[in-house]
Amino acid sequence: MITSLSVRRQGDLVLLAAASDLTGAVVYHWFLDGVWIARTMSPTYSLTLLEQARIDVVDTLDAAADPAGLASTSYPARRRLWWVRSLAGDVDHYRVEQQAGGGDWQTLAEIAHDDELWSYDVLTGRLEDLTTYTWRIVPVDRAGNDGTPLVIGPELVVRRPDAPEYQVTFNSGTGRVTIAAE
Repeated sequence: MITSLSVRRQGDLVLLAAASDLTGAVVYHWFLDGVWIARTMSPTYSLTLLEQARIDVVDTLDAAADPAGLASTSYPARRRLWWVRSLAGDVDHYRVEQQAGGGDWQTLAEIAHDDELWSYDVLTGRLEDLTTYTWRIVPVDRAGNDGTPLVIGPELVVRRPDAPEYQVTFNSGTGRVTIAAE
């Protein structure tokens, strides 16, 4: 069990240090607003954080533990966007864009192309509940021309669904309560 978590900020860089009461080969799972971001064998981790967010860490001795089963769902929604690199020889960078509720496209990030990397991923900022999002990854060549975008979505974010409606009745003759979905 994690006994303490130290969070130090140096500008946009956040330095984390966890203490665990487990002994042996401890595996640390790091979460940002409930979304898994990393697995380390070290109790320290650093990341760039441009907005306030909740950072959690879960420790385990099970190296094969599924981080999805360790995550809390009580935080604002985020989405990890993942894509395989373009095979075009002149890609300079990827522009990651997001559209919320059918509105305008907003640039989330620009990621430099690296011939040594096979895949890339970006974690979105916080997403609004009950809003439909679409993302696109646009490869941009060295001349600044857009390539064919990869479109992800649309996805409706539902983090806090409405509670179901129930009809509750009491029968005084039998002393029974009946609960039925409406």
